[in-house]
Amino acid sequence: MNKYKVIVFDLGGVLLDISGVEDILGWLDNKIELADFWYLWLHCPAVKQFESGEISEVEFVNSVLSHFKLPIDYTTFEQSYRYWIKGIFSGRLALLEQLKADYQLACLTNTNLMHWPEIVATGILNPLDKHYVSFEMGCVKPDKEIYQKMLDDLDVPAEQVLFIDDNQVNVDTAKALGIDAYRTVGHQALLDLFQQLKII
Repeated sequence: MNKYKVIVFDLGGVLLDISGVEDILGWLDNKIELADFWYLWLHCPAVKQFESGEISEVEFVNSVLSHFKLPIDYTTFEQSYRYWIKGIFSGRLALLEQLKADYQLACLTNTNLMHWPEIVATGILNPLDKHYVSFEMGCVKPDKEIYQKMLDDLDVPAEQVLFIDDNQVNVDTAKALGIDAYRTVGHQALLDLFQQLKII
């Protein structure tokens, strides 16, 4: 009998390739490590407001330029940020199709109106049974509220939910709520985890 009923994936960095962050690091003269930047990004008020649907695209871009003191203009950032989503990691769709036979599949993602059309266009949502999307839910990871809303909708005990994310702070919140959560970075790490957990 499977320990899990539902497998929930973060999208960017787990199922989808996001490679626009390097632009910001470059504009900051690479003085910030990637992991440190993600922490700062997740805790930037404008990011949280935009990804929870509270502010407009214009307000978001201007606030980020100011918050991170980026030495670029509005259009340069907007054109970079809009196309952060580069596509689906190789083999991910086949993996999801394989998992569908035994598990309910979902995503829990922080995203926004600029990125959502790009995400939908990849086709990554097609094999998923549920989509939990921050700007539609009015809350974001790593806040507990978004996980609780997901659990309430799934109507499955937290310990029967497996959650995969590439940011440790998001994993930590999930664990605090009783979800079995793991951080993976890169294609092979996810496959290794699933083999370790006897998922595949």
